[in-house]
Amino acid sequence: MTGPARGRAARRGRRTSRFGAAHLAGWLFADLMLVLFLVAMAVQPRAELTTGLPEQKKPRPSGPRVLGQDFCDFLIPVQAEGLLSGSGGARADLLKKVDEALRGEHPSWLYGDEMRREGARRACLRQLEQKLQVGFFLAYGARNDTGSGVALGKNAAKAVKSGNPRFREAIYRAAWTGGEGDGSVQLVVFFYQN
Repeated sequence: MTGPARGRAARRGRRTSRFGAAHLAGWLFADLMLVLFLVAMAVQPRAELTTGLPEQKKPRPSGPRVLGQDFCDFLIPVQAEGLLSGSGGARADLLKKVDEALRGEHPSWLYGDEMRREGARRACLRQLEQKLQVGFFLAYGARNDTGSGVALGKNAAKAVKSGNPRFREAIYRAAWTGGEGDGSVQLVVFFYQN
């Protein structure tokens, strides 16, 4: 190496070593701050989460929700023309009747072959007594024509989901059920078991 090349190499070496020391000092500072943060977190008192609910009403541990295999099937008479046109009165009437059905006040509204079987009917009534949250429901519009039947099912499902707190977390499907019970809504309701 010649004289000028040797001088440049020496300057580069000094710059690298100064940069290296500053660089290491920065990492040492960051490591020290991390250790101090962890020590500070370790000596903090444990936070107590309160929900404002009595001990027996505290929420259960979170995890996947479990949908029961038992269900309730209702055929509820509604103001079909009002629901199809978006009437607030028809919507309020539907919500009132759904509340009554969920309280078990109208056993005659239990509908379908399953609800005629004693075991299935008893399972439905047991779930109604427990006031379980609805996880999934089907809303079928009972009309003579398919188009208005599907529209009735959809309008009823939207009203029930937004208007009844037990249905707020539920997933739903709406369809047509044919002309039997014309002007009614068939609700098939599955409940969360946890």
